[in-house]
Amino acid sequence: MVLYLLLTYIIGSIPTGYLVVKIFKGIDIRTVGSGNIGATNVNRVMGTKWFVIVLILDALKGYLPVIISNVLFVDKFLYMPALTGIAAIIGHTFTIFLKFKGGKGVATSLGVFLALAPVSIISSLFIFLIVLYFFRYISLGSITAAILFPAFVFIYGESGYLNLVLIFSLISAIFIIYKHKDNIKRLMDGTENKFDIKKGK
Repeated sequence: MVLYLLLTYIIGSIPTGYLVVKIFKGIDIRTVGSGNIGATNVNRVMGTKWFVIVLILDALKGYLPVIISNVLFVDKFLYMPALTGIAAIIGHTFTIFLKFKGGKGVATSLGVFLALAPVSIISSLFIFLIVLYFFRYISLGSITAAILFPAFVFIYGESGYLNLVLIFSLISAIFIIYKHKDNIKRLMDGTENKFDIKKGK
C-alpha cells in the first residue's frame, strides 16, 4: 500500500500543463501569464481547447488512482482511497519534477472527489460554472466551490466512515483556498485576469 501511495504521488506529480506547453509551444509556461502550470494558464498560452485537455488530464491523475485504490485496498484498509487522493493532490501541487512547485490542486481534487463524493463534487462544479459565467474569474469560481463543497458532502450524506470524506473535504478546501492567496489579493485589488474562451495559437 505504501508503494501504491508513492506511485500515486509520482503520477500526481506529472506536470501536465508544463509538458503540454513545452511540447507543443516550445516555451516554459512558468515564464508566462500567471506563471502557474495549471489549466487556466494553459488557456492564456494555448487556447481553450488545451485548457480542457489539461483540465481532464489533471483530473484523471486524481480520479483513476482513487478508483483503483477503492477496488484493490478498501477491504484491507478503509482509509486507503482517501489517502490515495491526498497523495495525488500533494503530487500535483508539490511536483518532484519541477522542484516541488506545481499547480493549485483544483483539477486533481475534482478528480479525487469525483471518485469519493460524486454528487457533492458535481454540485460544486455547478456552482463553479455559475460563478464563472457571471463573473468570468476561474479563481473566484474555484474558491467558491471549495468553500461550499464540504457543506454539500454533509448535506448529501457522502461523509463516509467516521466522517472521513467530510474531514478530507474540509482539509482540501482550506488547502485550495490557501493556494489561491495571490488570486484573492488580485481579486481584492481588481487586477485578477478574467477567463476568456480563446482559440488555439
